[in-house]
This record gives sequence, structure tokens and C-alpha cells, in this order.
Amino acid sequence: MRGGDRIAFRWRPEGTETERSMSYSALRRSADAVGSRLIDSGLSRGDAVAILSENRPEWCAAYLGIAATGFIVVPLDASLDESGVMRNIVASRSRALFGSARLLKRMPGATAIPGLALIVDFDAPPPGPEFAMPDAAVNHAAVPGAAPRRVNISWAELLDSQPSAALPRPGELGQNAQAVVFFTSGTTGIAKGITLTHGAVLANVDASRNALFVDSDDVFVALLPLHHTYATTCSFLSSVDAGCTCVVVDRIAPSAVLRAIREGGVTFLIGVPLLFDKLKGGIEAELAKLPSLPRVLLRILLTLCRLAAVRGGFRLGVPAFRFLRKKAGLGSVRLAVSGGGPLAASTADFFDAIGIDIVQGYGMSENGPLISVNLPGNKDNRSVGLPVKRTEIRIDDPDELGIGEIQVRSPSLMLGYIDQPEATKEVFTEDGWLKTGDLGRLDARGFLFITGRRKSLIVTEGGKNVYPEEIEARFEGSAWIKEVLVVGRLSRSGRPGEEIVAVCVPDYEKIATAHRDGASNEALIRDLIRDEVFRVNKGLAPYMKMADFVIRSEEFEKTSTRKIKRFLYREYAKPNKR
Repeated sequence: MRGGDRIAFRWRPEGTETERSMSYSALRRSADAVGSRLIDSGLSRGDAVAILSENRPEWCAAYLGIAATGFIVVPLDASLDESGVMRNIVASRSRALFGSARLLKRMPGATAIPGLALIVDFDAPPPGPEFAMPDAAVNHAAVPGAAPRRVNISWAELLDSQPSAALPRPGELGQNAQAVVFFTSGTTGIAKGITLTHGAVLANVDASRNALFVDSDDVFVALLPLHHTYATTCSFLSSVDAGCTCVVVDRIAPSAVLRAIREGGVTFLIGVPLLFDKLKGGIEAELAKLPSLPRVLLRILLTLCRLAAVRGGFRLGVPAFRFLRKKAGLGSVRLAVSGGGPLAASTADFFDAIGIDIVQGYGMSENGPLISVNLPGNKDNRSVGLPVKRTEIRIDDPDELGIGEIQVRSPSLMLGYIDQPEATKEVFTEDGWLKTGDLGRLDARGFLFITGRRKSLIVTEGGKNVYPEEIEARFEGSAWIKEVLVVGRLSRSGRPGEEIVAVCVPDYEKIATAHRDGASNEALIRDLIRDEVFRVNKGLAPYMKMADFVIRSEEFEKTSTRKIKRFLYREYAKPNKR
């Protein structure tokens, strides 16, 4: 970790207008204080320590201090309910817990778990020798044979800890030592604790920096939840490893994100497709407000810049739309990176057209997570890019189109799932390749294209394989549909095979804006959705066409990276579900 007065983090504490900063030297002192306090609390190297908090610099300092001292970091998903958080603390056998006051107070059961020797509250006021916790948090200490009485302290008090002589020397921790456990349910609903080593984490950080040409003068923004490998590796650790400044944002609200980018001079914008879709929609909405003539002229210019970028790789949008980027608050951004889900090619083309280089990547937490990414200057917006440094990709059992399961081998591969040897064995091939469960193909250039998930594959009555994600992508930019989930429904005729059904969530706000009383007019809504399904069907091969659609009034439940949790909606596969 770099030292000196160079700024490591900038942030604006919730509810305040005052920007604060943390230097690299202060970050190092904080990390050393974390390690020292854990050692003094009786923890042994290899013990797990959990973090339950919103994005904030203390989260990052705690992560570095835990990992650098030889303990195992367990980032917890702050959006889980109390029972989910408690399960993950117990499953990881965590011995200490760092957290924000808001989340610790909301989840008293988590702080009451036996075995926790230390609880650190990021927000408790100093000196706080012991801050107030629910009675349940300390009752176990009086039970004979129980773990030693835990200590509850504030972050401010922890920072006063004297450096421990037992802190590891640089290079003392082995590459194969466990570093972090990420819990992920993805779209399957089954929580798994993914264990990564120090070597795996460092290899993935190096691959990220190598692929995207990170420079020490870059400014990152950490806006995605840091409990996810994508955010931790690409937004946080890559920034620190390069000695960059990272602007920390505690919520993904477009206004907060744009303010952080504008005020922080962010050059490296890492996000998920939903963020870029919203930014694109906001810019287009502002363009639509312009008088007719300038609006038409700008659309013509936008089209020309898009064609130049897509077909010739010419970045005419850089000078042509400098004014637009500045007005949108994106004037400082030199590179945008999208991951965590499929980015619509039209969205990527839009950002290229306005002069913001955007690349899409692909990964899995089981690989730390980065597997492939498009490169600035060598990309295909319909692909998820080329394998990153020291990473191999192969397609298992490809069909006549070259589509098969994507399998990966790299130094970033996980050790396995905590206490799930059978699940670990199932996800690896006999020769050590990770079975991603994703279906895709490699083209002659080596670019990887994702076509769907093996588990979500639809097999029609005619025996054709249909990848629902390909159909869902056709609804991108729909005028009236906000979300869509394409499923295979068992035929009501009893014949083998499935018919293709679109489960659609209407965009009630857009419908209400365009049609008086439209949001409550069920007949109108059904007609609009039917027309959209018909429009998409016209562009599909006969065997891919949707046989029916279902209207769903509520948005789908999603993972932290905004993927729909498909396992929750299996009822739509039943023949009589409408």
C-alpha cells in the first residue's frame, strides 16, 4: 500500500455537505490499528472477521487491516434480512464484526451470536470504552464454558490502538492463505461461501489493471455495494493497488452518482448495466426537451458519431459532444466499465457516440471475479470481450453453432465453497476447470459471446434450444415494458417440450405520461404489452417466437448486481399460470 499524503478516498458522510478525505498514510495507520486490535482481542491467524456496512472508507480500511494481518474478510450483504446476515456470520465462523451503527442496531440478533470476541461500531462516538448494545449481545458471557466476554468498541477508539508487534511483515502471508469469503446466492437462491486466497485476489486485481490500463492519476468511484467481488476487486482494490483516489458513494442514486463524478473529477466509472441505462435515459430525456431544429441536428450528429465508432472505431464523439458530457456531469470520465450482467449493445453504442469509451466485462465470484473484458481500442459491444491476463476460456461440448458451456481456468479460481464439498466438486471438472453454468461461444478473434444460462435454457416442442436472455435483450428500450423475464412453460397439450412465454412488468409511469388514466386502464395496458411482444416476435426466428405473455404488476426481485432471481419465478413455467 502506498504511503504519504496522496488521497486514497474522498467521501461525503450521509446527511452532510462536507466532503472528507483519507490519505494513504492514514489508511495504512487505520489498517494497522484494525489488525492490532484483532490480535489483542485473542483472534488467531485464519480466523474470520465480518463487515456489515454501507460503502464507506472505514469498510475499506477494515478489509485491508483484516486481510493484511492474516485474518479472513467476510463482507456481508447489507440488503439481507437479519436471518440471512446471521446465517452467513455463523457459516463463516466469524470471530469479530465491524459495522455501521444503523445496521448493527437494525440487526441485534447478528451482534448476539456466540463466538464474537469483538464488535466495532464505525459510528459510535469517542471515547466509547463500551457502547450500548442489546442485552442479548453480552448475556452469553456469563454462561460457563462460553467464549470470553466480547468487547464492543467504537471505530474512534480502535484507531487509538497501539501497533502490535505480532503484525505480519510484508510478504509473510503466503499466496495460498485464505483471504476472503464472499457469500453469493446469484440467481439460484442457494447461499454459498466462496473462499479466495491472497494469490487469487492479487491475480485478479493485476488482471483488471492490466486490461484497463489503470494509471495512478485516475480517479475511481465506488458506488456498487462493496460486499460483491466485482466492486471490491475493480472499484476498491484496483484503485488502491494503483495508488489512485477513489470517491466513495453510499447509494446508487443517479443524482448522487453524478455529483460524485462531477465534484471528484472521476475518470474511471465502474457500474452495472442499469446505471448506464439510467444515465442514457436521462441524457435522452434532456435532448427530447430541446426545440425541434437543434434536437433533430443533434440526433443526426449522434447517429453519425455512433456509426463512426461502431464501424470504424473513430471517436468523433470526443470533440463533438464535449459540451454534452460536461452538461451531463460526465465530462471527466475517460473510461466506463459495465459488469454484473449483460449490457445492451445499443447502450454501449450510445456512450461511444457521445465520446465516452465504454467496455463490457464478464466474471463470476468463483473466479475473483474477472474472466474477460473488452479492451479500450479493441472491443465488440455485442461481446463480453477477451480473456484477461493468465485466464483461459474453453467451450465445452459445443453445438453446431459453437455454443456450449463456458469453462475457465486461472490463478484467481476459488478454493471452494465453505462446508459444501459436493457443491465444490460439482462446479469443477476433473482437470480443474471452473464450470460457469453459462452458455456461450468464442469467435475467430477470441471474443467471448454469452448466449444464456444452462439452467434457464428452454427446449421447444420441436427440440430447438432457446436462450431466454437473447429474447429479453430484444425488449431493451421498450416504450411500455420496464422489465421482462422469458420462461419456458410446459405445454398445456401435454406434448413434450416448452412454449416460450414473456412475463412483463409494464412501465406504468411512461404509460401514465402518454395516456390519460393509462396506468389504471387494464385493457389499454394489455394492448400495449401485446403490441410490444408482437413487435419483438417479428424479429425472431420462428422457433424463438413467444406463444404468450403474462403481465406482472410488481418488479422482479433481484440480486445485488441487479440480476433477476429466476428461481423465485418458477411458477410461471406451470401450464395454467397466467
